[in-house]
Amino acid sequence: MSWSRNKSLQRIRSFRNTAPAASINLRSFDLSYMTARAATIQTKIRLGGKSEPLIFDVPPDTAIKVEGVHVYIQMLDFAAAMTERERETEASHRRVLSMLHLNYAACDQVAEEFEAQRVDFHGARMHAVIVSPPGPGNEKERAERALAFAEAAKRAIEEVGRITESGRYSTRIRVGVDSGSAVAVNSGTKDEREPLFLGAPANYAAKLAEGDEEGIFMSNRVRQDLGLQPLFSLDTLAAERANPTSPIGNIGLSANSSYQSKRLSDSAILTAASRAKARFVVDVGTDATFSFHRHTPPLKSIDFTSLMPSNSIRMGLMSIFGDIEGFTKYVDECITQHRIGEMVSNLHVIRSELAATLSDDYSGRKVRFIGDCIHGLLAEGTSQETDASASVVSAVKAAGGMRSSFELCQEELDGIDNLGIAIGLEFGETPITRIGIRGERSVRCSVSRAVSRSEELQSNCTGDQTAVGPIALNHAPATIRRLFEGGVAWGLDAGSVEEHLSPPPQVSSGDVSATAAPYSGGER
Repeated sequence: MSWSRNKSLQRIRSFRNTAPAASINLRSFDLSYMTARAATIQTKIRLGGKSEPLIFDVPPDTAIKVEGVHVYIQMLDFAAAMTERERETEASHRRVLSMLHLNYAACDQVAEEFEAQRVDFHGARMHAVIVSPPGPGNEKERAERALAFAEAAKRAIEEVGRITESGRYSTRIRVGVDSGSAVAVNSGTKDEREPLFLGAPANYAAKLAEGDEEGIFMSNRVRQDLGLQPLFSLDTLAAERANPTSPIGNIGLSANSSYQSKRLSDSAILTAASRAKARFVVDVGTDATFSFHRHTPPLKSIDFTSLMPSNSIRMGLMSIFGDIEGFTKYVDECITQHRIGEMVSNLHVIRSELAATLSDDYSGRKVRFIGDCIHGLLAEGTSQETDASASVVSAVKAAGGMRSSFELCQEELDGIDNLGIAIGLEFGETPITRIGIRGERSVRCSVSRAVSRSEELQSNCTGDQTAVGPIALNHAPATIRRLFEGGVAWGLDAGSVEEHLSPPPQVSSGDVSATAAPYSGGER
């Protein structure tokens, strides 16, 4: 398993040809688009299909500019559920997967009530967006609907936790809300559709959802949409993150605001929670129904379509996160400068090449893309056990290959010279499954301390850094540990990894000049 410049170059040029910048079809989510999309959905339903959100099935060669309100829902007690007496066990992994499965269902039940687009679930986070009613002049109504959705999702998760398994899946909820322009794309395949909203609002809402205090946290843009006084501070984000709002009455909206009519009643919340619990009971029953088995490496052969609660994987493995540094700023520049086709094409190429490097060159398995970030898994070993040391070595090699592939993308693509890639790696026992809505909208899920730590390491890296967590370093051979002083390496690409790991050249015993010790003065 190794990285090849020629092979990578051929892939990049092939990916670029499948989504050239000039052929990207740019649309706007306006009333005509929404009307046509609604008609398409109704036709699918009449033919026996299921209802879909208004923006979901975006063709690969299309980008849709959307004015919307982005909502990030964070389950604050997720980390605690993942461990049992500070240790990860099968029981604790069953518990956290059950918690996610239950609460994903609750979020989806509420989203249907508000025409909310569920963009993604990732671990303890849900990303959703409110896009209707479309167009300028409707900012206040979208904000009110988003706020009502955030409140309803929070209440439904709290309620479903209260009424299920004696409250063992209960969690506190923190919500971040921001509004503005974004671009909706889908760089997945027919079987793995991955809708994505590119732009500042999604990233800012995610930042507002970070923190330990529960509640709903609005950006100043949402406050302005609602006609409320913005917060003033030298650090606006810090002020917004420290000031939760209570939608039930003290955010300054008038009693006759349409927000009041958009709120779900207590009975509607109870109904949504009961439906989520019913789905959970059918799919899981009790947490013991999450059944685990090992997957024989390489992980490239994992078939996610066959995974479900009763057929889940759990094994020691390396978690890999690679995030494109500076991409949000690049997206904003492309939107402002009308270079959206370039942006969408470049994202398609970069994502595809990083996934191919992980899978084709190093036999790893992509779990999913999260925005401009890729999450992958890799392991070495047998059907009986994981070789932790060999897994660390392979993951470091894969990280080097991903950086080399990214740098080659920079050589081949326009406009991305200022971007970088930050990579985090960690080892640990990790479950892999699919949860949530059955069928094509079920969610690939891989959660563990290793996953959380590798994501955290990546987020703390700059665009030329690769970080390895303490568990992985403990399993790593000395050659790898020397690469990561303090757990971090700079500019670690495929060539530098291979050079560092290659054994010193062998010399024959007769080559005196090669074997003699250097002269240091005096007699030898």
